Amino acid sequence: MSKILTDVYHVGDSGCSVFLVDTRSNDGLVLIDAGMSLLMIQSIYKFGLNASDIDHCILTHFHIDHIAACSDLKRLNKHVKFYAHNLDADAIEERGHGTKTAASWYGVDYKPVKLEMRFKEELVTLKFGELEFQCIHTPGHTPGSISVLVEIEGKKILFGQDIHGPFMKSFGSDLNAYQDSMKKLLDLKADILCEGHFGVFQPAETVHRYIKGYMERNKP
Repeated sequence: MSKILTDVYHVGDSGCSVFLVDTRSNDGLVLIDAGMSLLMIQSIYKFGLNASDIDHCILTHFHIDHIAACSDLKRLNKHVKFYAHNLDADAIEERGHGTKTAASWYGVDYKPVKLEMRFKEELVTLKFGELEFQCIHTPGHTPGSISVLVEIEGKKILFGQDIHGPFMKSFGSDLNAYQDSMKKLLDLKADILCEGHFGVFQPAETVHRYIKGYMERNKP
């Protein structure tokens, strides 16, 4: 676990990179994706934080490496609320999507969780404490992929999970939609990128270069 910025943490990597934001309010802690291990999430105690204070978990898409620990987190915290885009929501709330979620790749029996909200708009802003979490529909990797933008201390932090792909028919991937989504992200001019598997990138020039590089690699 490492601190990225005041109140923003890279919790660790278990399937995917899991990130956390402390709202310093009654809204508690906000998790960006859950990964595959509750034990890893509980490691936040090293920074004086408690997993039982995680009140919200924004899921960037339906892949098992991002959602497998959700049910364990829900058992730990009955009050935790989950959020995802409507186009990926069925696979998160129901069994039987093993190929789409790649659960079959990992040999995981996914235990579904109910969502507090299914995003249907291109942009949904969730306000927790004084922070605004802009949840932006960025399809391509999956139909309901989202990216999350938060501004803290004058820095735009982009949680742009799985910008690199991969892109497969079984996921419902769409490279044309992906290109449009990446243009959206470039327009944000984020200062810090927290990517789903390859770490944290900054400053803004590095973020721009990272996104553009994968756009070049993943042309239709």
